[in-house]
Amino acid sequence: MPLYLDEIWLNETSPDNTKKIHQMFQGVLSGKTGFPAGVTLKAGPWASNEEAKIILILDIQDHAKTFVTFSTIMASGLVTKRRLTPIVEWSAMDEVVKAL
Repeated sequence: MPLYLDEIWLNETSPDNTKKIHQMFQGVLSGKTGFPAGVTLKAGPWASNEEAKIILILDIQDHAKTFVTFSTIMASGLVTKRRLTPIVEWSAMDEVVKAL
């Protein structure tokens, strides 16, 4: 299962933008608009109280299929940045240490 830590920075520069961002993510999370094909929410969402961002743990079968969806969100101006970090079980470090 290819898991990713997905950090999405939000453009919460006005009350109107904040409402639009909330509405957009509510649609995705409720299944009204949903995630791209092959993407499943495994944990979250969480909101940061230090930065305007949402944090998700996603199972993404083919991360290239998220390109159009996420690029469209970026172009809307509601999101400013995304960091998608692959994550594995700590036991994977055993294999790294063995290979050294």
